[in-house]
Amino acid sequence: MKRFLYTFCALLLGAGSLTAPVMADSDIRLAVPDITSLLTENQDGVYQKILHRALQATEVGVRESFYPYKRAMLIFEQGDADCIYSFTEVLVERLGEDAIIASFPLGKFSYYLFTSKGSKPVGSLERLEGKAVGAVIGHETYLDKVLDNHNIDVIWSKSDAQNVAMLEHQRFSAMIAAVPDILPFLDKLSYEPEQPLLESYDRLTCHNTEENRAFLGKLSSEMKRLKEEGVYEQLAGGLYVEFESGPLATEASSAN
Repeated sequence: MKRFLYTFCALLLGAGSLTAPVMADSDIRLAVPDITSLLTENQDGVYQKILHRALQATEVGVRESFYPYKRAMLIFEQGDADCIYSFTEVLVERLGEDAIIASFPLGKFSYYLFTSKGSKPVGSLERLEGKAVGAVIGHETYLDKVLDNHNIDVIWSKSDAQNVAMLEHQRFSAMIAAVPDILPFLDKLSYEPEQPLLESYDRLTCHNTEENRAFLGKLSSEMKRLKEEGVYEQLAGGLYVEFESGPLATEASSAN
């Protein structure tokens, strides 16, 4: 398990309200990647609901901009966004530990191998050597290390829904997807819940600036409170995945 530790300030900077009709220049610019079920262009994804609830306890406003998965990370890396949903470990590796800070988790995610409903689940990549496997474009940011040293033909598509359809038409032997993202399609799939390919946490990930440290310090405290009071589970409904609250410091893990 990899662990990254970040210290958050307890200062709170004033900014415009999230619900204000005109956003202030000091609002946090937030890049939103397209993640099945969790983040949407309509701002009604599970993580957006959690963040918006937590923001009610702060005086900070955000401006959300929705992008395709890989484009969102590029926007953040180029400095055109202050923060981004998810990608904490990936961005720490790319930009350095001192350049990145992150919030209390919005949720936990785990990648698994999925096969068609009624078929025998496949728990390991070793059983798929020489075969084709489906995955979503952009998820290679997490999966490259998992797939390394395996002779697997990965077919990259635009969405989990497309992969489920291709799996049903036997275009490949299995698909890789993350829980909770894939849960709405689970009635069509089989998998080994005790054999994840990788586990980690989705957080709000930000450039390490004084303003962002102040923002995440207040936000993380509120997010932890909401999680411990059951608000996360209430907002996520059937997409909720339990995880231990732990400290406010960022922690991330992966397991191959």
